[in-house]
Amino acid sequence: MQNRLHPIFQTLSLVVLPLLVLLMINYIFSITGRVKPSNFMTATLKMSIFILPNVLYIILHKYKLTYLGLLGAGLAAYLVVNNVSSQELENFSNFSLYLVHFIYFSLMLGVTYLAYYLINGFKLKNIVFIMGGIIVHTLSLISLFLINKHPVDMTIVRSIMLSGTNLYLMIGLAIAIGLLFFELPEQNRVEVFNDDPEDF
Repeated sequence: MQNRLHPIFQTLSLVVLPLLVLLMINYIFSITGRVKPSNFMTATLKMSIFILPNVLYIILHKYKLTYLGLLGAGLAAYLVVNNVSSQELENFSNFSLYLVHFIYFSLMLGVTYLAYYLINGFKLKNIVFIMGGIIVHTLSLISLFLINKHPVDMTIVRSIMLSGTNLYLMIGLAIAIGLLFFELPEQNRVEVFNDDPEDF
């Protein structure tokens, strides 16, 4: 499928389809009562902040513009911090929020590179991305608590891990659907030569 699409359409598919998937998921959540009906668009926009830097990085890396991914990470960190509640701003310093979220999104670029450019196998790529996202999410938010000298107990850790699992299961699914229409470069394969003289 990917090979038949023009590169421009591949790029658009990778950007647009994951957002549509998130929109559908949040719409279903609004119908089932998990999200307020009036808030499913807002929830989608907030989640898109966590998906777009990774999607843009995949596109940029394919076209040898990897370094621009850090700009996406910085913009995502800025958007997240500027959308946090006033209560969170009181509990955490602005500097720590910007720093931890920039590191968070930068680490996610590394997870994206590992999953989609170093791992073979479509299913394995997505599993690695989801697991990596959960780990980065958990460690980053725990670090935010520790930097601001807030106590971290198992209840907080479980809550962070649960939110990370829910978030990256949805993001992983959304990116996987987008990648069905986007051609990733083939990984370099090491050729194994047979030394049997009969083959020469």
